[in-house]
Amino acid sequence: MSEPQDEHAPLWPPLLLTLGVLYVATEARHAKLALTALAALVLLPTAWRVMTRRWVRGDVMRGLGAGYIASHVPLLLGACSTLERPECRIHLCMEGVVAGVPFVPWAGVLGTLLYWAWAGPGPGRRAE
Repeated sequence: MSEPQDEHAPLWPPLLLTLGVLYVATEARHAKLALTALAALVLLPTAWRVMTRRWVRGDVMRGLGAGYIASHVPLLLGACSTLERPECRIHLCMEGVVAGVPFVPWAGVLGTLLYWAWAGPGPGRRAE
């Protein structure tokens, strides 16, 4: 008798197929196909887990908090990208921070979705 499978586990065959398509598209230098495969590689398990997961109290707020934290990552990376210049070590050069601004909403959405998709049970909850 086989062991019962976790109904919340990601689907491995579609993920591996998408990873194969991403590899082939990258090797063939087909940019649109590579970006589509990369987006599918992130969205497939996320959508699957968000739709099949059992939601409990506090998941929405913790997910939004993770999105808020993740939305600051592009700003931090932009600020760190200017640190090789000596004048930016003393005073923050804003062009690096401003360069990361268009990515803030996307990073927030991605952080929220990734938390909802992959986070384990919160404090005081049991994994079922």
